[in-house]
Amino acid sequence: MQVSARILGQDYGLTAEEMNRVLVKLGFLKGSPGDYSLTEKAMQYAVEKDFHRGTGGDSCYNRYWTTRTFDDSIKEVLDVSAELISEVRDEIATARAARYAAQAAARAQADAEFLAKQAAEKAAREAAEIAAMETEELIAKWKKAGKIGLIVGGVLIVGYGVYKVTPHIKKWWQEHHQTEQEETDAV
Repeated sequence: MQVSARILGQDYGLTAEEMNRVLVKLGFLKGSPGDYSLTEKAMQYAVEKDFHRGTGGDSCYNRYWTTRTFDDSIKEVLDVSAELISEVRDEIATARAARYAAQAAARAQADAEFLAKQAAEKAAREAAEIAAMETEELIAKWKKAGKIGLIVGGVLIVGYGVYKVTPHIKKWWQEHHQTEQEETDAV
C-alpha cells in the first residue's frame, strides 16, 4: 500500500516535516522543504505524481504540484533511530527559530521604515504648515505696507496739490479781495 510521508511518519511518532527530513538524511529525498524530489535510492519504494489544476491565466488559478507516496516495504530499509529523530527535530527547531528571527528582523525593519516614513510625512506637513503661515504673515505685512503706502502717497499727492494750487488761490483771493474793496469804495 502506498502512503504519504505524513502517514509513514506516524509509525515513528513524527510529523510530515520531520519524516521528510529523515528521508533526506537517509538519502531517499533531496531538496528543501516544499521542493523535495526522489533520489535513485528511493525509486523502487516511491512514486511521484504530478498534478495540474487550472485553465490558464494567472498563476494562482493555474497550480502545479507533485505528490510522493511510499510503499510500506520502505519501512524495512529505514533506520530511524532515536538519535536521528532528535537530530532532525533539533534541525527543524533551529531552522524554525532562524526563520522566526528573520521574520522578526524583517518586521522590525518594516516597522522602523514605516515610522521613519510617517515621521518624514509629518515633518513635511509641519514644514508646509509653517511655510503657509509665513506666507500668510508676509501677505499681511505687504497689505499693511500697501495701506500705509497708499495713505502716505495720498498725503503726498494732496500736499503736492496744495503746494501747486496755493499760489493760484492766493492770487485769486487777492484779486477777489481787491474787487470787493473796489466795490465797497465805489459805493
